[in-house]
Amino acid sequence: MRKMLIAAAMGGMLILPACADYGGAYYGAGYGGADVYYDNFYGPYTDGYWGPDNFFYYRGGDGRFLRDDSHHFQRQMFGSAHRFHARPFNRERDGGRDLRR
Repeated sequence: MRKMLIAAAMGGMLILPACADYGGAYYGAGYGGADVYYDNFYGPYTDGYWGPDNFFYYRGGDGRFLRDDSHHFQRQMFGSAHRFHARPFNRERDGGRDLRR
């Protein structure tokens, strides 16, 4: 039993550094996603991916993915941007659709 408690505690210590709190929103760093740098122009970043058209698609307030035509998401650090991990693009799930309003 003691070994299980120690293993659980060590697992928790490994998970916590992969998380961040920015502007009151929770972000999981995760593995496998591409880095994205974002300047918080649209509000808190909750989810997004790089599309096949090389634009970033972020989850808007209504839950739909919107294309960032204004380049507030970039692949390299700029200005006051913060680093996040985007999830990998999945053609079947994301379809590469331009979901602008």
